[in-house]
Amino acid sequence: MLDTKSFSIKIEEISNELKISYMDAIVWYCEKNQIEVETAAKLINSKIKETIAYEASKLNMMKEKINSLPV
Repeated sequence: MLDTKSFSIKIEEISNELKISYMDAIVWYCEKNQIEVETAAKLINSKIKETIAYEASKLNMMKEKINSLPV
């Protein structure tokens, strides 16, 4: 089982390598490793949560708009 730091690094790598969103990278990782998305949700760090919120905002999937990328 991965810890939060290792999982987050892996998700960032997948997102960059496959040129996909962080949410898609998490789903892809879960499918490839037979992990429930709910389990993965517990491993997501705050930076990735903020990035997912930003991506969702850009796709009009959130009520509030987020205007800048997380730091």
